[in-house]
Amino acid sequence: MKRLFLLGILITCLQGRNSYADAFLNLGTSPRSIALGQAVVALPQHTGGYLVNPAATGFITTTTLSGMFINQFGLADYASVGISIPRNKYYQLGIDAVLLYVDNIPERPDLRSITDLDVRRDSIRTLVRRGFTSFKDLETAVTFNISKNITKIIDLGWQFSPFPVKIPFGMNVRMLNKNLHTIRGVGLGVDIGAMIMVDLEQVSTFDWLGDFVAGVSLNNIAGTRIYWNTNKEDLIPMQLVTGVSYTQSFKQWPVKISIFEQQNSLYPGEIQFGIEGELFDKINIRGGLTGDYIQGGLGLVFQRNGKTVSLDYSFSNHDLGKAHRIGGWVGF
Repeated sequence: MKRLFLLGILITCLQGRNSYADAFLNLGTSPRSIALGQAVVALPQHTGGYLVNPAATGFITTTTLSGMFINQFGLADYASVGISIPRNKYYQLGIDAVLLYVDNIPERPDLRSITDLDVRRDSIRTLVRRGFTSFKDLETAVTFNISKNITKIIDLGWQFSPFPVKIPFGMNVRMLNKNLHTIRGVGLGVDIGAMIMVDLEQVSTFDWLGDFVAGVSLNNIAGTRIYWNTNKEDLIPMQLVTGVSYTQSFKQWPVKISIFEQQNSLYPGEIQFGIEGELFDKINIRGGLTGDYIQGGLGLVFQRNGKTVSLDYSFSNHDLGKAHRIGGWVGF
């Protein structure tokens, strides 16, 4: 039943009645993003956040390989793998591939043209006895990411000490390819995004304040069109994603708390939230909320053979069932 429900969604999309032909990308590329409710438009130094904001990779300082794999509701296999490479202290280049695969979708012939009920009954019996053929759905996206970081010193006058403001910004170019049975679709999209990062301790007289980040991303600029071999088109609408985050450290304890908030112009009545607690710079506990769906997860960071390794897990509830994701990254 679930498989038939998913098939109905796919067919609706191919018939041109769905404006969200890239909806499979909403599954994300990292368990961390998912556990935080995907509210990561203002989360810097995050390889898995480029889909929400291409500036997320702006301050990554080491070559980082990331990946994630899930089986979504027992229906579809979903995987992501990517790499981000700093070219110098200002520029970062990256490439990421995402794949969604649904196998063994039963192909049920259209019997509506058979008006005689007895003939239709006999045809159905024959088909059931013989068995149905099946087909598959394969959707892929390859994203090329470039980001740059700059640091500006802001001087507000003699009453204030000069303080640095970090501004990462980036751009994605994404190629989409969709295959369902004999139907094929391709598309090309562009995203741009930026963040502003301020250490509030350096701005105010309170030495306990943490880091504030504001993020903005314009995704699918001017709309991204999917061109099908059926001479139909889908338009993926442009979306504006905005949000903020605040990170508070505690000097007397090895604890750091980060809070995230985000809004998407496609869902004006929905606010995404995320919270992350970090212990000893090694253990991460996360929670998030997207609409009515609760998400959460865990992360573990450790050193191995001179490399930084992060293992991440996330879960979320959904009407179709629970979803579990496993992934991580390695910094060289």
